Amino acid sequence: MAHALQDLLFLKRTRPLVAAVALVAGALAIVGCAVAQDASAQAPAQAQAQPRPPEWPADLFGSLPEPPTDAPPPAVLDPENPDHWKLQQPKDAFSALPADARGRPDWMRALREGLIQPRASVRGGDAAPQVLELDILMKNTAQMPYVKFPHGAHTEWLACTNCHDTLFVPKAGANPTTMPKILAGESCGTCHAKVAFTAMFTCERCHSVPQPGQQRWW
Repeated sequence: MAHALQDLLFLKRTRPLVAAVALVAGALAIVGCAVAQDASAQAPAQAQAQPRPPEWPADLFGSLPEPPTDAPPPAVLDPENPDHWKLQQPKDAFSALPADARGRPDWMRALREGLIQPRASVRGGDAAPQVLELDILMKNTAQMPYVKFPHGAHTEWLACTNCHDTLFVPKAGANPTTMPKILAGESCGTCHAKVAFTAMFTCERCHSVPQPGQQRWW
C-alpha cells in the first residue's frame, strides 16, 4: 500500500515536467521544420542571383580529322622516275628564302624583301597584280583572339578568282570557317598546310587581334 502511494505521488509530481519537456520538444521540431523550409526556399533564389559561368559546348574547337603530326610531308618528286635527279630539289630551291619560326619558307617575308617576284599572269607580261587592301575581321572565335584576314597579303600574288566564288562567297556570314575544315584541306586549308604556312601550331599567324578587354595571347 505504501509503495502504491509513493508511485502515485511520484507520477503527480513528474507529470508537469514530462508535459513541459514534450512541449519544448514539439516547439523545437516546429522551429526546425520552419528553418529548413526557409533555407530550401532561399537556395533557388540565391542560385539565380549568382552569375553562372558560360556553358561551352564539348566540341568548342571541333574535332581534328586526324591526330596532329609534325612528320615530314610526302616527297614532292617521284624517286621512281629515272629523271627526277635532273629537277631541283625543294631544299635547294628554298635555301635562299628566309624561314619562319618553324623552319619553313616565310613567303611573305621573301616577297617583302624582293627575293621572289610573282607574275601577274602565267602568260607573263608587264601587267601588275591588282592588290586589294581590305582586312576582314572574323569575330566568331569563342574565347580565342579574333582572326584578321588581310586581302593585301593574298592579292599581291593571287587573283581574286583563286578564291571567289569557288572557295568563298563574297558575302558576310556566308562562309563558316572551322579548324576541322582547315585541317582537312578545305576552306583556308586549300592552300595553308600545303603551300602556305600550316594552321597547326601557328595560331598567332591568324588569331592576331585580341578581343575587347583581352590581353595579348602571343
